[in-house]
Amino acid sequence: MLDGSPAGDAACGLAACLTPASDGGLTLLAHASAAGKQAAENISLLAAEALQQAGWGAGYSVQPDLVAVVTGPGSFTGLRASCAMAAGYAIGAGCPLVGVTRGEALRSDLEAECARHGELAGWLLVTAARRGRVFVERADGVQAVALADWSPLPGRWLVAGDAAATLPVEGAVISGLTQPTAIQIAAAAVARLTGKLAPRDALPLYVDPPEAKLPAAGLRSAPV
Repeated sequence: MLDGSPAGDAACGLAACLTPASDGGLTLLAHASAAGKQAAENISLLAAEALQQAGWGAGYSVQPDLVAVVTGPGSFTGLRASCAMAAGYAIGAGCPLVGVTRGEALRSDLEAECARHGELAGWLLVTAARRGRVFVERADGVQAVALADWSPLPGRWLVAGDAAATLPVEGAVISGLTQPTAIQIAAAAVARLTGKLAPRDALPLYVDPPEAKLPAAGLRSAPV
């Protein structure tokens, strides 16, 4: 399982190997993580470390049965790198590839927390984007918003995520949930594989346009 989605000050990379547990859950076998933008971009190194710890992959008798990747929202480069790496591993191992969003990975815990508080409109997962902007994921979708332009939603909400404190939500219940764990990501991937979650392509979920722009004069003509 790969996650290169966290952006901004929370940028990091995560790779892990898990196996089914006797109680029907999942057991973490190996885990490799590093902080910083470079860690997300070089997630292949973390994946190789986790696979070596678990004794899986090329040169070993055990191959993954499923590759899971967090598709977003998050870092443009981190998503592109982790989704491409996940696709390569799935092809090499000859196994399914499943993508999940951060909100999908945390959804069961978020909904359980909402139920404990009662009378809430739902949950908002707020994660860092570029300066002055955040990603806001709800059960029905995700959007990128400028903090200066945010319009408060009616009702009381449970607000989670690594940038929860930056979003002005009146009367919010602040959750301690910030980023999904390897087990939460893998559990959501298994739910998608078995049809408990609606299908979703394992492709980067880009909800914010890239910072790079075409030159005003256009691209140079192709060489002859």
